Amino acid sequence: MKISLISIFPDIQCYGIRTLSACLKQEGHDVDLFFLAKQYWEKYDEQTLDELAKITEKSNLIGISLMTNFFDNAIQITQKLRKNSNAHILWGGVHPTVRPEECLDYADMVAIGESEQAVVEVTRKIQNKQYYYDTKGMWFRDKEKIIKNANQPLPGSPGSMYEHLDQIPFQDYDYDTHYVLQKKSIQKMDIKFMEQVLDVFLTMPTRGCPFACTFCVNDFYVKMHPHQKPIRKRSVDHIIKEIVDAKTRFPFIEFIKFEDDAFFLMSKEEMKDFGIQYKEKVKLPLIILGATPSTLTKEKFSYMVDAGLWEIRMGIQSAGTNTKKIFKRPHSNKRVFHATNIANRFKDKVRAKYDVIIDSPWETDEDQIETLMFLARIKTPWLLNLFSLTFYPGTTLYTKAKKEGIITDDLNEIYRKSFHGYKKTYLNALFFMLKDYVEIGLGIHPKVMFMLTNRSMMKLRLHKALFIFLKKIFIVAYPILRAKRLMQLGFSDLKEGDWTRIKRHLRRKNIFSGLFSPQRSGSNIDLKPEESITN
Repeated sequence: MKISLISIFPDIQCYGIRTLSACLKQEGHDVDLFFLAKQYWEKYDEQTLDELAKITEKSNLIGISLMTNFFDNAIQITQKLRKNSNAHILWGGVHPTVRPEECLDYADMVAIGESEQAVVEVTRKIQNKQYYYDTKGMWFRDKEKIIKNANQPLPGSPGSMYEHLDQIPFQDYDYDTHYVLQKKSIQKMDIKFMEQVLDVFLTMPTRGCPFACTFCVNDFYVKMHPHQKPIRKRSVDHIIKEIVDAKTRFPFIEFIKFEDDAFFLMSKEEMKDFGIQYKEKVKLPLIILGATPSTLTKEKFSYMVDAGLWEIRMGIQSAGTNTKKIFKRPHSNKRVFHATNIANRFKDKVRAKYDVIIDSPWETDEDQIETLMFLARIKTPWLLNLFSLTFYPGTTLYTKAKKEGIITDDLNEIYRKSFHGYKKTYLNALFFMLKDYVEIGLGIHPKVMFMLTNRSMMKLRLHKALFIFLKKIFIVAYPILRAKRLMQLGFSDLKEGDWTRIKRHLRRKNIFSGLFSPQRSGSNIDLKPEESITN
């Protein structure tokens, strides 16, 4: 059976669709992967769509993976393919899982949740000309009727085709069956292209999340399977084998990345075993995304540092008392601060990134100031990721915002909203100033932050001069501290005899871009510091 799978995310890593492709190939299907990387606010050119229609014209099934922000892109592709193909059109991913009925206005079928088994079963039935509208984990449109089926057991759970995650094949990186969008034209991948773009190999050691944060869709996923454990783990041997296989096929890979909400929930024994094997067999810098403060321990962190941990990203989100309650963040500020101290112990080897959400309509000035004061206490250097709160469908906060009339137009206020679309407030400007300062290792002293947020200072307009003074200090300090940090890293590498890392510095000038070239997407918010504190 000829199958085309399309990713419209702005990268080529795409763990979910690569894994699905591998499962389908294991079943004997002929699968092509298309990486039509595009920002969600950009429409596809007609040339691109014409080429896609021509390449996929013999496909029996065309699948599109999407999140909420890429809804418009998926519609554009689907409408084009409808005119040029009789293939079954399948939508899958987060948004179709949360809003299947809406997606069935465009697609013939929708895959719900972690859909490897569902898609394998439905393709098998279609190929064998069997009745397929009863496939669990799938919803269908049959003329004007919507057929809803029960969910499949989670992969890695009893009753699933893949009762253990180790049974799922490694991601599909057979680039000779892959296509990529380059400018307006769809080109076939080759090894030269892979060498240019594949410096990071991404995988997931675990699936699921144990927490129920109200801004995150993971809560929706947990409710879909109330009687199954949300966390499922691959074996250490399986994880290492996949990475070694990727490294062997693509020796130009420079980093390994885990996009994983629960990696630090592995036992100490598992993490120790992983660290030993990784250090022996992989020997590449490791990036771990999705760490939560309550799962981080000194012992586990030490195992990872010894293995080669280079970057850790952890969610703080807010330190404001009221905001944490609304977000249902289970971690006390004391526990979060402890986790940041663990990371700081290894600051010469590991860079730490912390996520914070701003622009919540329920967040008071006091909550924001509490978060700013908390962040000012964290030892530097570290990186700050700022996200403007977006009410994604399926989340508890979406329901709350909808009920309270905060959301009136889903399409324009959510689907087409960027989480980098920050509000222009004075407190947001302080967050971005802090972001600049912590990245270069200076930080902003809590006493200084107190003066910047103190209402008496604002009444006297003394904060304005201090704000401007700090911005000018940063402009002067940035190149000096950058040079200093580079020298420190260079001498450290020379001392350890790490010539590979030195070479990597030379090849990738932006390797420490977070420290040395901070993104300015929001740091240049043009605010007048004399503005009153408003949300």
